[in-house]
This record gives sequence, structure tokens and C-alpha cells, in this order.
Amino acid sequence: CGLIAADPAISTETLIARWASLHPDTDGLETSSSEKKPDIQTHLESALEMTRTELQSTEMGFEILVPAIEQTLVQRTEGLAHWCTGFLAGFGASGGTIRDGEAQEALSMLGEIARASCQSDEDDEEGEEAAFFELVEFVKVSVLLLHEERRLLTQSKTSSGDSGGPEANKSR
Repeated sequence: CGLIAADPAISTETLIARWASLHPDTDGLETSSSEKKPDIQTHLESALEMTRTELQSTEMGFEILVPAIEQTLVQRTEGLAHWCTGFLAGFGASGGTIRDGEAQEALSMLGEIARASCQSDEDDEEGEEAAFFELVEFVKVSVLLLHEERRLLTQSKTSSGDSGGPEANKSR
């Protein structure tokens, strides 16, 4: 998700290559159309297209993958922290930049959430559940904000002749 949010115009082939570089245990992901695609690549392409569609939707339908409500609050908090870590890894791997102060703050807060832990307080379980729900919503809104910021930056750089991709950012 971080790869797509940071580079909204990324091609599926580039996306899969970058994803594979972040996951060294994915040997065998080939993009050659002459070979049969491994099952993981087919599923990955489907998941990536769904994520791209959700991020571009005007209906705020984007969902993050965290453990189900049946899991303990501690497990869901750890899951959210892991999700944020993965998002940040992908976002960082894109080489994209953020200029907007609010988007920079959202990125910083995602880093804080990635380091989150939970110590359950049985006396205030309802309050903790509400706080977790608010945190998940904050993460979703932050991801959408970052995606939109990168889309606008890429769009403005493209119209001014700069591709806005990682290669363009390295020369700065």
C-alpha cells in the first residue's frame, strides 16, 4: 500500500518488482508474459489493483488489513503497528517526497503508531476499543492524505516536465 500511496502512477510491473525487493522470500516472481505467472503474482496483482482502486475512490472505501475484532486488543494493536511498518517501508522505498506540513505530520504519526504497543486495562476495555477504532480511522485518513499529496505532487511535476519519480528526487 505504501508503494502505491507514494507513487500513484506506478505500473504494475514496477510495483511488483519493488514489492519483491522488499520481500526477499519471493523468488520466482517473473513479469515475463511468455511464462506462466506464479499464483502469488496473480494474487498480488489482484490485491494491488484493489488497493489502487480503494485509494483513488472518492467514497473513502479504503480499508487496512488488521486482525479481526474477535482477536484481542493487544493482537489488533500489534497488527496495526505491523501494518504501519509495512506501509512506511513501501512509502520510503518509493523515494517520494512530501512537502505539505499536514502530510508530513501524518507520516510522522504513522511512524509513532508503527512503534505502538498495548497493555490492556480491563477496567476501561470499552474506552480502549474506542481509542483503537479512532486510531485505525486516523491511519486510513492519513494514508489517503499521503496518497493525494503524492498524486498532486506527481501531477504538478509531470505537467512541468519533471517525472516526480524516485529518479527525479535523487537529483535534488
